[in-house]
Amino acid sequence: MEGFGSALEKNAADLTVMDVYDIAAVVGQEFERIIDQYGCEALSRLMPKVVRVLEILEVMVSRSSMSPDTEELRLELDRLRLERIERLEKERKHRQELEQVEDVWRGEAQDLLSQIAQLQEENKTLLSNMPIKDSMNEEELQRHEGMTEKEKQVMLRLKEVVDKQRDEIRAKDRELSLKNEDIEALQQQQSRLMKINHDLRHKISVVEAQGKALIGQKVELEAGAQAQAQEVGALRQEVTRLRERLQVEASTQNPEEPLPLPPSPAEEAFCEESGGLDLKDPNRPRFTLQELRDVLHERNELKAKVFLLQEELAYYKSDEAEDEIESPSPELRSRSRSSAPPESGIKRLIFTAIM
Repeated sequence: MEGFGSALEKNAADLTVMDVYDIAAVVGQEFERIIDQYGCEALSRLMPKVVRVLEILEVMVSRSSMSPDTEELRLELDRLRLERIERLEKERKHRQELEQVEDVWRGEAQDLLSQIAQLQEENKTLLSNMPIKDSMNEEELQRHEGMTEKEKQVMLRLKEVVDKQRDEIRAKDRELSLKNEDIEALQQQQSRLMKINHDLRHKISVVEAQGKALIGQKVELEAGAQAQAQEVGALRQEVTRLRERLQVEASTQNPEEPLPLPPSPAEEAFCEESGGLDLKDPNRPRFTLQELRDVLHERNELKAKVFLLQEELAYYKSDEAEDEIESPSPELRSRSRSSAPPESGIKRLIFTAIM
């Protein structure tokens, strides 16, 4: 009961599935007390609504107990995807700029080549006319030398432009290769994060399955213990009724009332364990030594099993926490698994408690 009380005193954000089951056990015990006093009709309409509310609370707590690292991984993955899209967009713009530069370079080169072809044609014409003219004056020679110098200047300027554009193209190629390497590194990091996320999801599903199995075992053991306690109570009532009947028969046969027998050591131990029975009460229930031993032994076994299950559940919880701490911090996770939720044990726990 102390554990159930602590579950009710917790903050709503700190509740776990185990706390919800503890609260359900407390509600079941309260239902049992009300049914013992007023009957089942008093709770016939309220009980399904309370069970539904507890089931909804269980689903909400299980959703809110997801690891925060998975949310960080999901955000990291979204950030990497946005960076990749931005890099691809920059690369596309860079390629467009390169294509524009190449188009401009091709146009200028074509113009210069056409000028060179024109100058060569003029040169050939002049060379073909030279043998015909026997006497060429100095003015014509200077004009021919001026045109040859012009061709040299045009060739030098064309070479400078070609070299400059070649250097620019090489620089753009180096920048493009660096961008591709960055993209490949980001893709490898994304693959690694996706693999880590898959492993974490698998571990979380295994731990959740183990925890739910342990919760089911605990519910079954608690239900068995409650059923055993009810059987013991029924036996006590039956023994009390038989004892009263024997006392009535003995009083009719012998008016002198016999002294009550002293309690046996087994009865004393049972009364101490039950707490609330008076050893001096002549109408207290009496059992044989073997019956008391069997009841006490079975109850101790149930307590031991419940304790072992609680220890095992605590171990799995601590193991899950260590796995979450040791897992790498970069995270992407926002996978919404559309799997049907497992059957809740709250309904079975409450209805077993009030049986």
